[in-house]
Amino acid sequence: MADVNAEFDVSEGVARVVLRREDALNAIDMETKRAITDRLGAYRDRDDVRVVVVEGAGEAFCAGGDLDEVVERDYALEPFTESWEELFTELRTLPRPTVAKVDGHAYGGGFDLLLHADISVAAEDARIGQPESSLGIVNHFSPPELLGRVGLPTTMDLLMTGEPISGERADEVGLVSRSVPAEELDATVESVVEALKATSPRVLEHLKRGVYASAEMSPTAAKSHLETAALEAARSDPDYREGVDAQREGREPDWPE
Repeated sequence: MADVNAEFDVSEGVARVVLRREDALNAIDMETKRAITDRLGAYRDRDDVRVVVVEGAGEAFCAGGDLDEVVERDYALEPFTESWEELFTELRTLPRPTVAKVDGHAYGGGFDLLLHADISVAAEDARIGQPESSLGIVNHFSPPELLGRVGLPTTMDLLMTGEPISGERADEVGLVSRSVPAEELDATVESVVEALKATSPRVLEHLKRGVYASAEMSPTAAKSHLETAALEAARSDPDYREGVDAQREGREPDWPE
């Protein structure tokens, strides 16, 4: 296997995927994409993984794909879109919450990477943009996600001009979950991680699967779908009883295995 520009670590319930290609603003080559996808797949059945955090080393989150590879493959686009799709699908369907820690630059595939995380926390001075149009590429990953989040006018602005916006602006328009001053980013991400670790893994899995499924339904169908999932979980899982009892007894929940 070629060198992979990412590091993986699991500690205290948190799996961290750190992109490490600082000289190229953490642009991801195909080998690294496949390695991340494979590692996420391996986390599916690991009970010691409660949360997955994706971040970039140095002064960038991720500047997208590797343009040198584009030239090497005679500008064929399919291998790149397929490998990105595999990575995004793994992120979206992973039965664990995923968090993107966004600082510095998040462009192209990095932009799409944060879009496919469950929760994205950005530094206010981060630069977030989708410049594919300037590369002669018709982006197809971003539009479905963007339309539901930021609406048509902002979607068209981001995709057609390719101009980046700040993390603070991204928060204002609903592109990221929250933004904080750069010096507070580490602490804020850790606070989010601790909140997720304190919640029942089964509840988070049901929520993740249910919310994403309902996003493609009408409001009435979505409500019915989520109600069915909630009632079934209450009947079959021990978390509902434990959560209520813990609240009444003034203690932290001890979620059953």
